[in-house]
Amino acid sequence: MKKSRWKKMRYEESLDCWVVVWDDETGYRMRCGEWFELYLGYGKVLSCRLELGRDWYIITGQHEVRFYLKQNETYQVNL
Repeated sequence: MKKSRWKKMRYEESLDCWVVVWDDETGYRMRCGEWFELYLGYGKVLSCRLELGRDWYIITGQHEVRFYLKQNETYQVNL
């Protein structure tokens, strides 16, 4: 079985940051300025950068469009 390149990214309230969970259940803390691909579904992928203002958000595209992340959601990402 082929491993998926997509990993779960979820918000860890105790750390106040987003964490990517590897296959062995260890986590990688995401930091401001990190680039990653966000899986939108149906084969659609968004290249984006993580940032923190009052809340965590991503920036994408040449016009630097911003989308806020929902802390109660789990996202599929590729680093």
